[in-house]
This record gives sequence, structure tokens and C-alpha cells, in this order.
Amino acid sequence: MRRVVISMSTNIQRSEQMAKVLNGLDKKPNLKDVLEGVKPQEKVDKILVVLLDSSGSMAMLMEDMSKMETAWTVLKNELMPNMQGWTYGIVIFENDAYWSILPCQDTTALVSRHVPHPAGSTSMGKALQVAWSWVRSNARQARFAMLTDGQPTDMDKGSILQMAKQNSSIPIDTVGIGAGTYDYDPAFLQELSRITGGMFVEAGSVRMLANTILELAPTNRPLLGPVG
Repeated sequence: MRRVVISMSTNIQRSEQMAKVLNGLDKKPNLKDVLEGVKPQEKVDKILVVLLDSSGSMAMLMEDMSKMETAWTVLKNELMPNMQGWTYGIVIFENDAYWSILPCQDTTALVSRHVPHPAGSTSMGKALQVAWSWVRSNARQARFAMLTDGQPTDMDKGSILQMAKQNSSIPIDTVGIGAGTYDYDPAFLQELSRITGGMFVEAGSVRMLANTILELAPTNRPLLGPVG
């Protein structure tokens, strides 16, 4: 008889515990509790976004290599060793614009990537939109470095300059690639940089491009702008 009483008591306790669990599941979550449980995404403090032209004309030779191979090699050799712990990312633009290297601090990422294949047109406006969109959501401070040998084909220059005015707190350094006759518009690139507080440089040789990228690296140019 004693055993039966203990068994019944144990069953009652278990039933009460189960009821408490089920009642807890039936309750609607408190909004305050939910919000307290959500951790805000931590933003990147400093990022350099490289916007690299990969249009068809970048296949043309610059001394012994194509302009694309030259640019990629220079970024590996001159920019990567001088990142100072910054985050960086590379946006490629040709017929479309997309992240070739998503924002990271892995300075070996360029080594493991194949050199982009130059083809198509020059979606410069979209490349800027991709970069602006990312940093607005994910970064506190940023700077862009655009390397191009051509002119935008996806938007007119006036529209791009107007977008730059709306995002003028983020400096854009522009580099015109090419020697002798070239397709980029120096006045446009210079104005794009002026509006945003960046600098414009012309690189007509491999040595000039290497020196330019080294000059723009965070070690030598810590310039950043607040993301509004």
C-alpha cells in the first residue's frame, strides 16, 4: 500500500511539471524578451572597397601582361601587405557588378582566386551601388578605390555624380589605367573623387600603377569617411 501512495505522488508531481511546461509553450512571447535576446550585428570599423573594372578592354596589354592581370598582381603585391588590419572587399564590374571577394581580412584571398576574365561592358554605376549598399548596412567607416580603363556604360555620368553627392561622406579614390591613348574620362573620374574627398591618379605604366596602389594602401593613406 505504501508503494502505491509513493507512485501516485510521483505521477502527480510529473503531471504538474508537464502542465507548467505546456503552459509556458502556450504563452505568447513578450516583445521585450524577444528584443533582448537578439544581438545586433556588429559593424565593420574600417573597410576599403576596391572597385575593379573587368570590361573587355582590360584584356589589352600593359607592357607584358593584360591590364587585368597587372591590376590583380599589383593588388596582391602592393595592397595586401599594407592593409593594417582593415577589412577589404573587391567588387568586379563588367556587364554586371558583383563581389569577387566578399569583405574580409584574409589578405591571402587574392592568391586563391583566379584573375577575373575581362569581358563585356562597364557597369560602373552598379558597382558603386553594390558597394554603397553594403557599407551602409555593415560598416562604420569606409573608403573606395576604383580602378578603370573606361567609361560607364550602364548609367550616364551625371547620374553617377549625383549618386556620389548623396554618398559624399565616403571618399572615392579613382585610378585611370592606360598609356598614350586611353578610354577613361579623366575629367569625370577627377570630379567623382573631388565630390567625395578622394584623389584621382593616372597610371600609364606597371610601375606607376604599383606606386599608386601602394600610395592608396591603408598604411600610407589611412583616409576614411563616416558611413551616413
